[in-house]
Amino acid sequence: MDSRSIASFNYIITIQKSEEKHMGRRGENIHKRSDGRWEARVVCGPPVEGKTNYKYLYSHTYKGVRTLKKNYLSNLSIPSDSVQDYSISFPAPISKPPENTATTNVERATAPAAVNEKEDAVLFRTVALKWLATKKLSVKESSYASYVFMVEKHLLPEFGDLTIKELDTDRIGEFLLAKKKNGSLKNGKPLSDKTVSEIKGTLNRILRYAKSLNLIHMVPDSMPISVKQPPIVVLTKQEQESIEAEAVNEDTPYSLGILLCLYTGIREGEICGLQWADFDWGDETVSIRRTVSRINNVDKESENKTQVVIGTPKTISSIRTVPLPSEIVPYLKERAGTDSIYVVTGNEKYMEPRVCRERFKHFQERAGVKYHKFHNLRHTYATNCVEQGIDIKTLSENLGHSDVNITLQRYVHPSMASKKAQVNKLTTFFTKDQARGPNRGQNYKSGDPNQGGDPGIYECVFL
Repeated sequence: MDSRSIASFNYIITIQKSEEKHMGRRGENIHKRSDGRWEARVVCGPPVEGKTNYKYLYSHTYKGVRTLKKNYLSNLSIPSDSVQDYSISFPAPISKPPENTATTNVERATAPAAVNEKEDAVLFRTVALKWLATKKLSVKESSYASYVFMVEKHLLPEFGDLTIKELDTDRIGEFLLAKKKNGSLKNGKPLSDKTVSEIKGTLNRILRYAKSLNLIHMVPDSMPISVKQPPIVVLTKQEQESIEAEAVNEDTPYSLGILLCLYTGIREGEICGLQWADFDWGDETVSIRRTVSRINNVDKESENKTQVVIGTPKTISSIRTVPLPSEIVPYLKERAGTDSIYVVTGNEKYMEPRVCRERFKHFQERAGVKYHKFHNLRHTYATNCVEQGIDIKTLSENLGHSDVNITLQRYVHPSMASKKAQVNKLTTFFTKDQARGPNRGQNYKSGDPNQGGDPGIYECVFL
C-alpha cells in the first residue's frame, strides 16, 4: 500500500472506532427521511476540502439500513494490498446528484464496486445501472440512449430504492398498469401500449441480468401487453401519380429523394443518410449503409437534451443492397452528384429526419394530396410489389426485414377481389349437381341418398 492509501485507510478506521466508542451517547448516525426511507451515514475517506467525506446508505427499514452500515464498516476493517483496488461487497445506493454536477448515473455505476451475488439487500438501482454499463459497449448508440431514458425516467423513480428481490409479479403489474393509465412524463396522460411494452422489455432485461448474477431465482411474470400494429396506409394510384408528377415538376434533391422512397421502400432515416457514393450504376443498385436519427443525449454536461447521430441501420438485415427499376436509373444518373453529396440536400450536409417529415407535409399540399406520413411511401412500395407478384423473400430483403414473416404479416393481405377469385374455384358441387337431372333438389332436401339421390352430392356439400 502506498502512503496515501495507508493514510486514507487509517483515517476511516479511526473514525469508525470513534463512532463505535460514542455510539451510545451520539447515536448511530441513522435517521428516518421525510420520504419514509431510513438513511445511514458513514465516513468513507479523508476530508475533501475540509469537509468530511460521507457515504450514504438507504433502506425502507431501520434494521435493513443498520445491517447495510454494519456490512460496509465490516468490509472496511479488512486490510488489503491496495485500498484503491478494494471492492465493497455491497455498493451503496446512488443518490440523485445535485443539478450542478456533471457526473452521470452511468458513470457512477462503473465506480469500483462489485455486486455481491449472495447479498439479499442488493438494490434494483445498483443492478440497473450495472446493466446499463454493460450495454453501453454492446448496443447501438440509439439503443443505449433509449435504455438510459427508460431506466432513469421510468424505472428508477419507481423501483430504485427497492431490493431486487422485492420486485414481484404484483408490484410490476401495478407499475405497468399505472403507466398505461397516466404514465406520461409531460402531462400525466396514458402512455401508448408500445411505450409501456418498451418499458416492460427494459425491465425484463434488467431482471434477466439479475438472474444471471444469481441475485434472483426467476424473472417474475408480469402483465401481458399486446401491441397492435397500426393499420397499413398506402397511397392510392391517383395519389401516387400526383406525388410523382410534382416530384418531376419540382426537380429538386428533396423531390428526388421522394421518388427513391417510392421505388425502393427505404426508410426515412435511410434516405436522409443516403449519399451518391452508395449507388452502383453498373449493377443498377443502391446500398443502404447508414441512417440519420435524433436520440436522447446521455451526456449530462451538454446543454442539448437530444442529439443527431449518423450510424448504421437499425438491424444487420437493414444493411442491404436494393435493386433500382431500370426505367428510373437514367433519371437518377443525370442528377447524381459527387460521392460525398447527400441525395436529399444536394450538398455535404445531411438532412435531419424531422425536417424531412415537415417538408413532406408541404410537398403533399403542393401536389394536392391529403396528408400521409412519410413512412407510407415505404408501405406503398411494399404493397405495389405484392400486387405485382414479387416473391416475398425478395421483398423482405429489399425492405431490410430480419424475418420474412414480418413481411408476410404486414403486407400480404389479399384483397376482397382476390379472395372472391379463389373462392370461385370451388365449383365442384354445382358441376356435379347440374348433371343429376330434375330430381336433384328433392333428393338433396330429403337427406336420403337411397331415394334416388347420388351420395356424391352429399360428399361435395362438406368439401
